[in-house]
Amino acid sequence: MRFIIPIAAMLCSVVATLTAIVFCLGMGANSSEAEIRQLKLWMAGLSLLGACGVAAGIFLLRAGQFNAAAGAAITPTIIVGIVFIVALLK
Repeated sequence: MRFIIPIAAMLCSVVATLTAIVFCLGMGANSSEAEIRQLKLWMAGLSLLGACGVAAGIFLLRAGQFNAAAGAAITPTIIVGIVFIVALLK
């Protein structure tokens, strides 16, 4: 029962990361080479952020620290949400 919240947080991070990558792919439709290069860096960074959050969540879950696992796993979702808000305001 204690595994449910950290696993749900990991699933949220995976979905948020994939959404951010698709969002970046959509922005590259009519972009120049320099903008596409920058979008590739953003996609790589967001992928790395999501993978590190899920990996930290799995590591902490295996160590028996359920609250820390949930916190580490949900952090990429919060960061991606902030990036979305900033991108939509511009």
